[in-house]
Amino acid sequence: MPESGDLVGPYRLVSQLGKGAMGEVWRARDERLDRYVALKVLPADAAGDVERRARMLREARAAAAIRHPSVVTLFDIVNHQGDDILVMELVEGRTLSEALRKDGAPSLEVGLRWIHGIAEALVAAHARGILHRDIKAANIMVTPDGGVKVLDFGLAKLLDDTGPIPVVTRAPKVPSAAIALDETMPSESSSMPEVAATQPASMELDSYQTHAGQLIGTPLYMAPEQIDGQPPDERSEVFSLGVLAHEILSGKPPYVAASMAQLFQQIKTVEPPPIDDIPDGVAAIVRKAQDKAPGERHASMTELRDALAAERARLFAPPARRWPLVAAIALVAVAGLAAFLWWRANRPAPVRPGDDVVQTALEEYDVFYTEKAMSSLRKALAVAPDHPRANAYLILFGGGQQADLDLAIAGAKRARATTDEHSKDRALVDAAIAYAEKGAPSARAALIGTGAPSDRELAFWAAELSYRAGHYASANDEYKALLADPAPSLRGRIYDHYSSVLLYLDEPTEALRIGKMYRDAFPGEADAVGVYATTLAAAGKSTEAITAAEEALRLAEGEDTLAGLGKVVALSGDRARAKELYKRSLERAGPARRPVRRAALALLQWLDGELDVARATVAPCLPGGPDAAVRERGACLFIAGVLEPARAAEIASQLDGLAAEATPERPAYGAPMSLGGLVRARASFFGGACILPPETMPADPKLEAAFAAPLDFYAAYHVPFFTSWALCERAALKAALGDRAAAAELLDAAAAKAPNRTWLVETAKRYR
Repeated sequence: MPESGDLVGPYRLVSQLGKGAMGEVWRARDERLDRYVALKVLPADAAGDVERRARMLREARAAAAIRHPSVVTLFDIVNHQGDDILVMELVEGRTLSEALRKDGAPSLEVGLRWIHGIAEALVAAHARGILHRDIKAANIMVTPDGGVKVLDFGLAKLLDDTGPIPVVTRAPKVPSAAIALDETMPSESSSMPEVAATQPASMELDSYQTHAGQLIGTPLYMAPEQIDGQPPDERSEVFSLGVLAHEILSGKPPYVAASMAQLFQQIKTVEPPPIDDIPDGVAAIVRKAQDKAPGERHASMTELRDALAAERARLFAPPARRWPLVAAIALVAVAGLAAFLWWRANRPAPVRPGDDVVQTALEEYDVFYTEKAMSSLRKALAVAPDHPRANAYLILFGGGQQADLDLAIAGAKRARATTDEHSKDRALVDAAIAYAEKGAPSARAALIGTGAPSDRELAFWAAELSYRAGHYASANDEYKALLADPAPSLRGRIYDHYSSVLLYLDEPTEALRIGKMYRDAFPGEADAVGVYATTLAAAGKSTEAITAAEEALRLAEGEDTLAGLGKVVALSGDRARAKELYKRSLERAGPARRPVRRAALALLQWLDGELDVARATVAPCLPGGPDAAVRERGACLFIAGVLEPARAAEIASQLDGLAAEATPERPAYGAPMSLGGLVRARASFFGGACILPPETMPADPKLEAAFAAPLDFYAAYHVPFFTSWALCERAALKAALGDRAAAAELLDAAAAKAPNRTWLVETAKRYR
């Protein structure tokens, strides 16, 4: 059984949220992205149950196929110790069953809003050819903002299944085992007794086809035809929602029974009781949904949804404003022409469907709630599939599944035809298409090439694309100009990336100023506090840096905040504590982050004389190791080359391969070509990098080119002492060639930028 604190892939279990026939649900923390998610895990007694495993996989496929804001988003599926585990959006709030039990029926307006939201989610599912098959109050979450989310597609069934359909000769026997009437029926490995003789000898368990004669779903919400053994269809799902609608509007289910047999008898023969105090139109809709005869119900979920929408609009739409006739006539007579002329000159841009949600997504992206932003974009695209900015943002934000990206590219290309040539929408759409197909440099050129009037957002994307393209000097100027504007929008992203660029350019004083602004603008956000800590350390304020990094760790303990504190502590001189922090970070790191954590840890181990231990730390990055195929392994390979100069040619060749694999659409992670040059230089000359005594080796002036190459951005940010590595080797080379004054001058200039860079100060003293 999993326990709190267990690590499932990159997900740390925090607490169990629920447990039922279909599995356990846990709150977990994604250590890579620093967010909370929900994990659905099969219970221990079902580990060998092939069908339950198949149903979880069905849930994954079904949920992944549906894009709708009222359906819980599926992020991932991981295999842990042989079990498939679904990783889903964590929906805060409470289940609808809890809300009804504690609060009773909601107001009519709220109740209809909930029912309509559930219907919309099911319309989206049915449009994908998917039945939910277990609609009930316990499978609906009521969110803090009053919305609803449909959970648990574990019983989902494709509407277009085409296998042989068994003929049922007798209705399924009602189970004798005790089961709550509002609880999902447990699955069984074979069909129940007394069913047809034409059951196929072999039925694929990972298909969506219901076993003949087997009751699947929750008894209270089953349609009469399901009880009689007929396969479910869209009309039986309409019935289930009708039962749930009755429960929402009255605060209690339409049937009360002491046994399963009694319940089934009521569903098949007894009309639901009337609901008090609801309009006749609403009552008629709910009553029709619960009709015993499938042909008398709403023919589809879409028809039911539209009926609900029309009734909601009739009951709750704000009344149209009506001017008194005399005032209207006077207004037309006196000011009609003037008003018309003013309107023509000042009319606002039309508000399109989805515009408000797209704006919300941009605001969520700004504060690093990328998954929430992606969810908002899906919501906008559900009502406006060709919305230009919704499709453009889905590409430019850089999140989501490949299926989302493919749909967004197609949507952006359709939207392009409807945008003005020099408009902001055209600029964003062109940039997004170019980013998806050709990479960041082409995207930036496309953004500028439209000639759209520049505003803050377009200027932000120009800077962001410079940053992603690795053009850090340009990004520096562009971010600086953006922050000179007092407008608050997009500052979260600007603070974070601008501070990173400044650290790369070794401008610690300015980086600290931006880091402080970031922390002050987003109090309590671990990322903002962590960046502030990093800038404090770079500026030489070790004590304050450690305090801030420890605060970030308290706010959100994860592999990133552990490593952030590790780097700060290492730069302060406490390598023993730093190594322990990096070990803990490495334990939690996902595949993309493991190599850079290995690089930092191995470097500190090497500095402490633990050469064999350090080699073992980076060995997984070398050919044959578990991280040997990870594209982010550049820094790890670099440290491996530092530790074993005899293997420099082999390891540098690996770095050259990383550089050669790069494409405009998928650029290299960092600067592997520069790292390869440093590894080759290390094999023939090592000046100690200001952190170890220099080795006695011949000095070749040609090596200076390797030390003057661009730094690896990610190694500079994540690996202690790396920022000054090439500078120190360049100074050592100058000293070895006889120009000790020039060597000291190089190091003095860097040391003057921030106090406590003792490794630079002490080395410069030797050269003088």
